Amino acid sequence: MKKILSKIPKGIYLLISIFLYIFVLPVIVAVAYKELIYAGFYSLILLSISSIIGEKKRWAQLAILFAVISIWLMYFIDEPSIRYFAFSFSILIFSTAVITMIGKIIRKTDIDINLIIETINGYLLIGVIISFINSTILWHNHQAIANANGTVLNNIGDIVYYSFVCMTTIGFGDIIPQSQFAKSISIFSAITGQFYVAIIMAFIIGKFLNSKYKN
Repeated sequence: MKKILSKIPKGIYLLISIFLYIFVLPVIVAVAYKELIYAGFYSLILLSISSIIGEKKRWAQLAILFAVISIWLMYFIDEPSIRYFAFSFSILIFSTAVITMIGKIIRKTDIDINLIIETINGYLLIGVIISFINSTILWHNHQAIANANGTVLNNIGDIVYYSFVCMTTIGFGDIIPQSQFAKSISIFSAITGQFYVAIIMAFIIGKFLNSKYKN
């Protein structure tokens, strides 16, 4: 059993947790105890990140554990400061994971399944970070991001959808940033998403051509 588990790429757990966050979490809108389910999804991503930045680093493992605890406290204690701290600390950990994965991608000399998974994880995790930032903005100002008809966003699915639409620069126009800060974040997410694709793809293509030249 251990041999089988050891062959599974470490990044696959993070990839699965992010896919659940993107495609399953938005469906959970009218489910009982949905807030606790949200906390479970957030915790799953954080714990999955431990395989990326927590390996042989005790401080990283403790930081992730602290973030998970703060996420759960956020739903049991109705205190805005705890909510802002929980999401801000989670964003910091997610950003550290993205930087760590970019470093691994740059340092790798060959292209394998681990490199591909880490590349996908890095891109999707940027979208998760942006969704957390947008959630924090909406907590502070419910009118900061709204539907095109003026109604406010009322579920996590809309926030996730809007965040990834901004990052991929699709821009359907059905959800629009209203406050200046929300507009700035939408610009930041678009630039970050495109920079990631351009820079990482350049490195991967370079590695592929280099390996092909050596062979």
